[in-house]
Amino acid sequence: MHGHMVIADISGYTRFLTDSELDHANGIISELLNAVIGAIQAPLEVSSIEGDAVFMYGAMPEGMSGQTVLESVELLYCSFAAALETMILNTTCQCNACANINTLGLKIVMHCGEFAKSEIGGRETVSGPDVIMAHRLLKNRIAESTGVADYMLVTQACVDDLGIQNIVAGWTDHTEEYEHVGEVHGYVSSLPDVWAFVRQQNENKVLQRDAWVSVSVSSQAPPAVVWDHLIDPFKRAQWLGASSNEVTGDVGGRIGPGTEYHCAHGDDDVQVFTVLDMKAMEYMTLVASPMEGLGMRYTDYLIPSGSGTRLVSCAAPLFSTDTGEELSDDALADMAGPLTDLLQRNSNDLAGMSDEAAAKLTSI
Repeated sequence: MHGHMVIADISGYTRFLTDSELDHANGIISELLNAVIGAIQAPLEVSSIEGDAVFMYGAMPEGMSGQTVLESVELLYCSFAAALETMILNTTCQCNACANINTLGLKIVMHCGEFAKSEIGGRETVSGPDVIMAHRLLKNRIAESTGVADYMLVTQACVDDLGIQNIVAGWTDHTEEYEHVGEVHGYVSSLPDVWAFVRQQNENKVLQRDAWVSVSVSSQAPPAVVWDHLIDPFKRAQWLGASSNEVTGDVGGRIGPGTEYHCAHGDDDVQVFTVLDMKAMEYMTLVASPMEGLGMRYTDYLIPSGSGTRLVSCAAPLFSTDTGEELSDDALADMAGPLTDLLQRNSNDLAGMSDEAAAKLTSI
């Protein structure tokens, strides 16, 4: 089977256990590992817990965007960092374990290749040379050569498989050499920088309680699959019924605040959607012009629901693109029905495409 292998490994683990009271230390490590496991997005799944590390794997659906895959892995660190900060802020214990929480970190390696599934002791696991390679990548010189202790290493095999050459162009090139393998090339990203970017974002969301109109629909697809269909330009064009969808304002091929989708519905009908804010797998806020002279700010929320996702779209009142002022109450009342129908139709089509992709995912 061809797929991706990810290992999230807590750094500083051995020294932390050696210098700390065992009962408190084990509790802290367990809580941090649970934070990582709780953030895992399908199609990744846990293969094994290896002391201070979580080994996971997944066969990515054909056509899933590289950005979606990278963001799902970055979320593992964000969940870890949030849990670590909460512990540091809330603990009043003076024991060595609690005093040394801030010495812990997380490093992530991501490799792509072939693996075989087997069942051992009632648990499904994977094996093969590429699985061994993924584990060997944890022994590296990244911290010494880059000064970054918490990092994500993505091998060239992953980059090529996901087509993320533009995204990693700004990362640090890194090469390791291993016996019987030779050189393994990859790219390194600073995970504290990812976490800092997430934390410093000013949220721009249309809350459901403040929405002018809102619609919802349920999808059988996991959040990562729905998110992929929400942000990927080609898939977005399909569920919007557009003939093409050009993107501007992306940074290194990565969709983010300031990105514009130019959706063409014919030669003379191009609708522009501008991303105002987004948080991977959770929400995306855009502003669009549903008709000439009018603007609409709305947020698409992805809410986990069992193994699927509940998609909720909340729109703020229409405004004049000339003056920026909201329309009158009478005008809004006239437009509420047609705009609700439009949002519901788009949401249904997004959920339907996501469901089709999820059906293929479960058959892998």
